[in-house]
Amino acid sequence: MKLQEAIDRQSVVKKKKKPRIPSGFVLYEGKSNLDPSQNIIAIITTSSANRKVGNMMQLWILNRDVNPLTASKEGKDNAVCGECSLRQSLGGACYVVLFQAPYAVWKSWQKGNYPYLEIDNYHKYFNGAKIRFGAYGDPAALPIHILASLKALCANNTSYTHQWQEKASQGLKTLSMAVDNEREAKKAVKMGWRYFRVAKPEDNLLKNEIICPNVTHKVSCVDCGLCNGAKPNDNRKNIVIPVHGVRANRF
Repeated sequence: MKLQEAIDRQSVVKKKKKPRIPSGFVLYEGKSNLDPSQNIIAIITTSSANRKVGNMMQLWILNRDVNPLTASKEGKDNAVCGECSLRQSLGGACYVVLFQAPYAVWKSWQKGNYPYLEIDNYHKYFNGAKIRFGAYGDPAALPIHILASLKALCANNTSYTHQWQEKASQGLKTLSMAVDNEREAKKAVKMGWRYFRVAKPEDNLLKNEIICPNVTHKVSCVDCGLCNGAKPNDNRKNIVIPVHGVRANRF
């Protein structure tokens, strides 16, 4: 072996392989804040192929004891969605296709594919992350300290709650948008919320609103950052999106 070849071989520094991040983690398993008679699970998946959302981590809030389809059919989706009028079990226009991602995540959890992650270890995976709080389910179903811990670490988030009028949900203002109709928009603002509402094409746009940038400029949620709640002295507009999804005619 030539001298230079020997030097080159001995000088090679092996690159350390980055630790493989699991496809998801269980963050919570226990009683629902929205219906304490039922148990729920909160699972965060670490990537997304959703074109509108972009590659954000996604939080799934699911009934622990029955799959999302069964929960909806039996009206047990109130444990994760509260009394939201858009629930499919109530004949609502919710755009989420339950037999796709929510069902797949629930089945994967049943197979033991998601390890439980203690709150003290959140910083290892969520520091600087962009997180969608509630790919399915209302974040108000969870203990607020879990959400606050994620918010403190992530670079940005999206979040929506239909429970904004409830006393127990007021701590969500800084990370979540109130979701409701035009009739209650002024009330939400008076209570200190920014809001996100669904509207029909013929509805009016209010002065303090803009259309979701994904609709007008194809900006994905991961690059937008407008639906992350209210900051002190927040002058940002509220967001409106045209009704969409396979059940839009129910709206």
